[in-house]
Amino acid sequence: MEPLTQNDLKQLDTAALLLQAQAIRDAVAAKTVSARQVGELFCGLIEACGDINAAVSLFLSVNLPEILADIDHRLAGADTAAADTRAELQKSEAARARIDALISQLSGQSLAAPLRVDIISAPRTVTLANPVRQQIRARLFPWFGLGSVLCMGDHQALEVSPDGFITPLRLGRSYVNAVATSDTSVYKTLCIDVVPPRCRLTASGALRLDGKGNIRLT
Repeated sequence: MEPLTQNDLKQLDTAALLLQAQAIRDAVAAKTVSARQVGELFCGLIEACGDINAAVSLFLSVNLPEILADIDHRLAGADTAAADTRAELQKSEAARARIDALISQLSGQSLAAPLRVDIISAPRTVTLANPVRQQIRARLFPWFGLGSVLCMGDHQALEVSPDGFITPLRLGRSYVNAVATSDTSVYKTLCIDVVPPRCRLTASGALRLDGKGNIRLT
């Protein structure tokens, strides 16, 4: 029985088409052709294949290893970037947690309340009958809190004014409390000795004199 319609189509030369697809790939990779030339080459491939689906399928079969390798490379870079991002987020979350804890701690206490008394300067000894008055200088921590420092002595060997000026009374030892006025439970105790006048000596051991030739006492 003879066929109803005679098929005059030639057998598709897949080897030639494969070479053409490879040529397009190599030209694009080498950047030796323009975008218009790539389009013309691809149109020729479509014309040879008979339809665009077959052309695209053939083109992808040639370029699939390179496409997959490029995708894997990009995904690997994305994974590395994602890991770095997660590490930075963890650091940020840890820093935020510390800040939140600090805020909670500060919110639970009065910032105006003093935590301690810091002594800026204070003598360990004062000389009896020395006309130059020495002073205890102190401040509260935190320094922006309310209140000030009040000095209170035991009136044994010396007297001290509320602002810290010392007046020697007799030889001996006295204790002075530097107290926070806003919270009397916060204070610092100082021990100060009252000593007799002594001659001041030079480095060589001679008596030290003042500008008028008088002996200098401590």
